[in-house]
Amino acid sequence: MTIERIVAALLILAVLMAALRLILWQRSSPSAPWRLAALLLLQPLCAGLLFLTLYPPPTPTTADTLRIATAGTPRLAAATPGAPLVILPEAGAISGDESAPDFATALRRHPAVGTITVLGEGLPPRDLEAARAVAVRFTPPSPRPGISHIAPPRSIAPGEAFRVGGQLTALPRATIDLLDPAGRVTDSATPDANGYFTLTGTARAAGTTAFTLRVRDGQRMVEQAAVPLLVTDSAAPRLLILAAAPGPEVKYLRRWATDAGFTVTTQMSAGGGIALGDPAIAINGATLRRFDLAIVDDRSWAAQRGVLLGAAREGLGLVLRPSGPIDGATRAQWRALGFGIGGGDLAPVALPKVAAPALSSTRLGIGSTDAPVDIATPDDLLPDISRLPLAPAAQAPTLLQDASDAPLAQWRAIGTGRIALFAGVDSYALTLTGHRALHNDWWNALLRTVIRPASGGQQSGLIGWANERLTLCGLSAPTPIERPDGRRATILPVQGCAAFWPDSAGWHRTGTGQSFYIYPAQALPAMRAARDRAAMLALRPPTTTDRAGDSAPGPSWPFALAWLITSALLWLLERARRGRQSAM
Repeated sequence: MTIERIVAALLILAVLMAALRLILWQRSSPSAPWRLAALLLLQPLCAGLLFLTLYPPPTPTTADTLRIATAGTPRLAAATPGAPLVILPEAGAISGDESAPDFATALRRHPAVGTITVLGEGLPPRDLEAARAVAVRFTPPSPRPGISHIAPPRSIAPGEAFRVGGQLTALPRATIDLLDPAGRVTDSATPDANGYFTLTGTARAAGTTAFTLRVRDGQRMVEQAAVPLLVTDSAAPRLLILAAAPGPEVKYLRRWATDAGFTVTTQMSAGGGIALGDPAIAINGATLRRFDLAIVDDRSWAAQRGVLLGAAREGLGLVLRPSGPIDGATRAQWRALGFGIGGGDLAPVALPKVAAPALSSTRLGIGSTDAPVDIATPDDLLPDISRLPLAPAAQAPTLLQDASDAPLAQWRAIGTGRIALFAGVDSYALTLTGHRALHNDWWNALLRTVIRPASGGQQSGLIGWANERLTLCGLSAPTPIERPDGRRATILPVQGCAAFWPDSAGWHRTGTGQSFYIYPAQALPAMRAARDRAAMLALRPPTTTDRAGDSAPGPSWPFALAWLITSALLWLLERARRGRQSAM
């Protein structure tokens, strides 16, 4: 119970006791009815005025309103009548009532502000925290044409393919290209109806690099943007290939894995107790802990199922592949793992159309006399590749699809590891017909999805611009940051996060091993506008309960004066002889 309610209860009790006293007095010493009625009315009136004196009723307050000029504000905004106009640095050289280095400063200068009207493209991230204290009125402008979103790829290994996605805004007929660091087109696409696109490239050497997105509207180039990419040359992942018999699939799979940077160990059986491949190893838990990945065919799976599942639960990446039609027991076991294997025989794989020779050569790199690049042309026949019938499964998301959108590979987590099923049979035929890029994409996607996680440098998903504050989280101690020119700065985290103001574009590296890329201050204007627009729309809009309609305790002296007058009248009436009747 609040103090106001306690005081109100005490006053009501006092009024009731006073009324009882007056009624008993009237019975013992009768007086004029009007006198009794006046006394009974003045008692609660006096108590009510006393309560209002102690706790005066609130009165509505009127808070000030400001207009905030941000980037993209019209130059004649000050000429429009309205609230005072505060110019932020992003607004540029326009006239206004006052200028402020940030919105927090403007809010300190005007502490009574309860509602603001934001002009232009919206407040930058620097001012969003301060803007949560007020109601924000914001009408977003029309989206800028250009790249409104980029999803940079994760860190990859040398020779691995990567994908970069994004979205274009207000460019319905645009074409977007991905250029490698040498300026060659490695992929090209047309965005869908919503502007989304996905492009594929291949990294060659380890280190930090940047590909380029180029947006063209017809023959006119609209925009270019860097795609930062971190290629880590860490210790070679260890791959174990188990096969029940030698064959071309194992031969070309081993060759591909060796070229992709894996340390490969192959174990094959030739029957009669004869083992082929590398020196024989014992397939047990201790041995499998030394490997990061294992590719197992259906017949080897039947012989080593228990130990392989145990190793996968401890973090081993496991890829299952059929060597041909599988028996009912293996089919049931793979279904029990959550994969959507259907019934029936093998089905053909629908292969995509062959890319232009220029794009294929860029993806595969520059060949040599000893290792020429075998590129397929549109006139080449597509190889015959079969697959197990796979259906979408709730427990195992689809990892790969063929050209007809039929599932080609699925994966799922198991313990601390991952297990994938590749439904393709005889994928080696791709390498013999000039489709080595597709073979590389398939197996790269499979192995990089299930591989045992390794420690080392990672590419952060942060996107920032020069001269703009960036928030870094996941820090537990003062962390050094190395700038592109070698200069160092140390940031001090508070509750795991710290602010950093990059003053130059390029790659930055933290002391914890993470790398992030900073764009130039004028790069990707459509993307910055889309980011600010989304953040502004998430702020609190004006409502009827905003600070502009808040209330404050009103003045108490009118009620105190009225209480004093009423109390004096009550005192005089109680002591006056008029209206009294004698006992006779």
